[in-house]
Amino acid sequence: MTTVAALALLVVVLKFFPPVSKSAGVHPAPAAVLAAPPNLRVSDVQISEAPAGEALYLDGLVTNVGDSWVTGATAEVGFHDAQGNLVAIVQKPLVGMSHGGTDLIRNEFARNPIKPNEMRLFRIAIEEVPSSWNHEVPELKIVAIKAQ
Repeated sequence: MTTVAALALLVVVLKFFPPVSKSAGVHPAPAAVLAAPPNLRVSDVQISEAPAGEALYLDGLVTNVGDSWVTGATAEVGFHDAQGNLVAIVQKPLVGMSHGGTDLIRNEFARNPIKPNEMRLFRIAIEEVPSSWNHEVPELKIVAIKAQ
């Protein structure tokens, strides 16, 4: 229920706020969310779990601040324990999500590239979460981008 409310809020934000222009500047990502390479920025990352608990989802927004059309991206997700120690790193692709819903769209970015200055909803699904994870938003860094 919380995930649906959060996604609804994201849709409202996307619908009523104009796209970010280069002249408006780029706001830095929250401390738990790091972005590199520099032409993709992630924000508003939230955690949810699959109904049966078989997977962890990271949902958020990705913004293309570069000059190329992005057709795919891979993120590195770092899990920390209660003491702040890194306990696991996983690399997963960003998967597109439909506007206003939670439906995942395979190859969404390849079929409909993220244009410069455009924002999109994304999800990262992680099946194997370390048991010592502190249940806070993992560190998220874009490590690979496919562009045209």
